[in-house]
Amino acid sequence: MKITFVGSEATPFAKTGGLADVLGSLPKALVQKGHKVSLIIPKHQAVKTGFNDSLKAVLKTTVNIHHEKKYLGVETLTHQGVNVYVVDNEYYFGLRPNLYGDYDDGERYGYFAHAALTIIKDVLPKQDVLHLNDWQTGLIAYLVKYDAKYRSISSLSTLFTIHNIAYQGRFSKELMSHLDTEYSDILEFDDVLNFLKAGIMAADHVTTVSPTYTENLQHAYFAYGMQGVLKYRGESFSGILNGLDYETFDAATDDAIVKPYTTDTVSSAKKANKKALMEQFGLKNPQLPLVAMVSRITESKGFSLVADVVPDLAEKGLINFILLGSGDPYYEDTFQYFHDANSEHFGIYLGYSDGLARQIYAGADLFLMPSRFEPCGLSQLIAMRYGTLPVVHKTGGLKDTVEPFNEYTLEGTGFGFDQFTPDDLKQALLLAISVHGDSDTYKLLQQRAMSQDFSWDQSANAYLNLYQEVMNR
Repeated sequence: MKITFVGSEATPFAKTGGLADVLGSLPKALVQKGHKVSLIIPKHQAVKTGFNDSLKAVLKTTVNIHHEKKYLGVETLTHQGVNVYVVDNEYYFGLRPNLYGDYDDGERYGYFAHAALTIIKDVLPKQDVLHLNDWQTGLIAYLVKYDAKYRSISSLSTLFTIHNIAYQGRFSKELMSHLDTEYSDILEFDDVLNFLKAGIMAADHVTTVSPTYTENLQHAYFAYGMQGVLKYRGESFSGILNGLDYETFDAATDDAIVKPYTTDTVSSAKKANKKALMEQFGLKNPQLPLVAMVSRITESKGFSLVADVVPDLAEKGLINFILLGSGDPYYEDTFQYFHDANSEHFGIYLGYSDGLARQIYAGADLFLMPSRFEPCGLSQLIAMRYGTLPVVHKTGGLKDTVEPFNEYTLEGTGFGFDQFTPDDLKQALLLAISVHGDSDTYKLLQQRAMSQDFSWDQSANAYLNLYQEVMNR
């Protein structure tokens, strides 16, 4: 099967979030199953910085935007068996340090839509499936289906994946003059252009990144207004759980941690990793459970709950706590204050470090993810892979991946709470603290969590089955 992915970011080229992890892992998993896979991304500044010497030019042409011809350079390299094509345009991508957030994002990704389809027409003919991802590619599905310029590829099967419905690509209708296509109400939602809606309505099939998130999006609380549009898609809307790249995240081979380990050696190695981590943050009393978060620091990630619960538990000497991340200045300042007031039990690193994140996964006892909503989540998968038991709000992919501990049967791979309230979070943490004090039970859950299979193998098979189904329609 010939499959082309299109997205705005992918590891290791450029990353702001989980979308990049998926586009860095799923194509590779499909290549390993014998399929021919291509990936199209913009040539962001990060791509220039890290991969310019490896890229080879394959096409120089133009695309029309705002009644003008705009330069399009196409360059390529092969990474882990995936043929990667980058859209080279200095003005739209190469000179900007940020992937999103500019005043002309609509124009930038309108250009990217035409550029990607030019690559498919002129460089990658006779593809079987076009797999599009998030709002930045929503216009592509519309152009394939409705724009006469792309009639030669209009039979191409299209699949559109929503990674986070909170981000929709909403722009003034004045943008139409820049998009070089005919207006349709398919492009419009709430009196503005909406690229996400275009992708949902025009693609042959729509997916999300977990089954429970698909169910969540049938309801207004989670869907950011899109619940009616998604219900309209009926059976052409489904969820496939994201996987984790087990070659990238493996406690047995990770050279970023103090002492690598397997399920057989987790108990002793955890102590060494925990000791080093606590020393790095100046924390005291290694007998206490070490609770950690690696996260964007925003309200949607549950930081209002964390602020209500965690500092009190740390102050009472029930836990040590480490936070790695950045985000909302209000919450950054709040948690910096908690650290300053109780530095023996409260560690903080504002920013991001991949090496430190891995040390946290390996050294912590419990991993906290109290997200208000979570399309899939990868951190809880990494935590379990490293024998760190997650404590999660039972929503989206968190509900699909973490089996809450049952104190009667001793089943489970972590801890969960139902209601997005401080009291529910506190009760889940108190249960986790109690289990941590029972070394036999804690070790049982640790080894069970490490033995879970959330590799991309099963998810890749599910996508292949769906691709075939869409092609056969």
